[in-house]
Amino acid sequence: MRQTSRVITFLALFALLPSAAQAASYTYVVSAGDTLSKIAREHQITVDDIMQQNQLSSDRLAIGQTLTISGERATYVSTAAVPSEESNREADSIPSENADRSIGQKARVVADVLRVRQAPSMEGDLLGKLYYGNQVELLEHGTEWSKIRYDQDVAYVASEYLSLKNQDSDDVTDPDDIKRLEDLEKLVAPLLGTTYVLGGTTPDGFDCSGFTSYVFDKLGVTLPRTSEEQFLGGVSVSLDEAKPGDLLFYDALNKGRVSHVAIYLGNDRIVHANGDDVRYGKMEYMHKLYPFYGVKRYLTFE
Repeated sequence: MRQTSRVITFLALFALLPSAAQAASYTYVVSAGDTLSKIAREHQITVDDIMQQNQLSSDRLAIGQTLTISGERATYVSTAAVPSEESNREADSIPSENADRSIGQKARVVADVLRVRQAPSMEGDLLGKLYYGNQVELLEHGTEWSKIRYDQDVAYVASEYLSLKNQDSDDVTDPDDIKRLEDLEKLVAPLLGTTYVLGGTTPDGFDCSGFTSYVFDKLGVTLPRTSEEQFLGGVSVSLDEAKPGDLLFYDALNKGRVSHVAIYLGNDRIVHANGDDVRYGKMEYMHKLYPFYGVKRYLTFE
């Protein structure tokens, strides 16, 4: 019996090993306010992907309906937290031997969407979600679950989707660029999570160009109001020459013209009002989802 248990555990662990050739998938339950475009945007896939994967004939959804979300964007579900026969417990909720070194550190979320739970278990109540680039304060850091400060309370997230390294300046080495990035981060930090409001230009609610206009105004630069108008101004630069603070433009509505703008932060990172709220994102996934129109520079780089 003991040998059988070991075999079962081995097979369970083997099944959890990541595979470059195997796409992750999980079941998403539709809740009030969900739309296909919102779900696709949140998971960095297309509406067509969801419809094809679930054989949907229309874009109408019902509360409680289950959808299969597959592809690279589904990796935020913690496979490390799936219990095997011998690990049906709170996996490594106790901090590791180096946890004291991590207490009080800032960690950055490296998953596109990271679920925040009340307890260090997949059965723990869901308190909310964090998004790529969000910073959290570490209280304890275990190999599978980490305790964090969340909305002035204590919560848990899967450790594998946190990075303790400061990756902001990995590809940003020029001192002026680093200073610009630090200034942008300070301006953006209190705005993260601000609700998307069409036509919004204040911290009560932003649309994409309202957000860029607000941030740049704090930097002493007045931008045109809409993303299309912002694209017509500024200085064109190649994507290879983009620096933190440059603006990236996309056709997010697929109408053959600019309809979205994001602020480039370097190292493949952007920040934008993405249709749900203000959040960090990855440039590579924006390029995958939407037609890219170019880079414009409004800030002065000496």
